[in-house]
Amino acid sequence: MATDIDQKTDKGLMDAEIDRFLSENRFERDTSRSELGNIITSPLAKEIMGYEQMDYYIPIKAK
Repeated sequence: MATDIDQKTDKGLMDAEIDRFLSENRFERDTSRSELGNIITSPLAKEIMGYEQMDYYIPIKAK
C-alpha cells in the first residue's frame, strides 16, 4: 500500500519506488488483479488539514 497526498505525489516516482521494494523482496505486481484506491480522509479531517489522502492497494505475487 502507498499513500498519496491530494494527488500531488509523483505517481511515476511512487511506482518506481514500489517496484524497487518489491524486486528487492522477491515480489512483483500481480497484473491479473486490479489496483484499488481509497480516500481515507474524512470531511472534517480534510477541512482541518486542507488536503485529502488516498491509499493505493497494489496486488503482488512472489517472483
